[in-house]
Amino acid sequence: MTHQNNSQNSIPKVIVIFPAKNEEGTIENSIATAKKSYYKPDVILVDAYSTDTTTQLAERAGAIIIQQPTKIFPAKGSAMKAGLREAFERSADIVVFLDADIKNLTTEWINKLVKALIDDNCDMSRGFYTRHPRDAAVTKLVARPMLHTFFPELSHFEQPLSGEVCARTQVWENLLKRK
Repeated sequence: MTHQNNSQNSIPKVIVIFPAKNEEGTIENSIATAKKSYYKPDVILVDAYSTDTTTQLAERAGAIIIQQPTKIFPAKGSAMKAGLREAFERSADIVVFLDADIKNLTTEWINKLVKALIDDNCDMSRGFYTRHPRDAAVTKLVARPMLHTFFPELSHFEQPLSGEVCARTQVWENLLKRK
């Protein structure tokens, strides 16, 4: 499915999902930036029972607010599934997950994630950026050593974990069907 951006160009329907808990310092700007993307995405905030003003700020910025189904934390996977179900109901062609705490999010970043699917005819794209040396403890201490041990052919990936993931709806649907 696609929607019309204008009478000559048909662009995919993109939905950006922010799983979030207590992100009042960054969420409003992140949503505003996402909405300015070339693809004019709908934005969904999946709230993990925030105790600050995250949901109010997200709503003011124009996001669709849904609640994470379970009141446990961390439960990003649960939030992602809830966001995907909402995106499917809204007939998304492409779904982009972004971390809600990105302070320097740009429309260019979002556009590149989506454009990779369109121009390169691939099914998924992921964000890659230079991390601070003290950042990404889980990646350095768990994910990369496990890749090196169990999947040495993939051990060259610097960032096997990232909150910035873009994929065609069919990819997400197929992943959710797996048990």
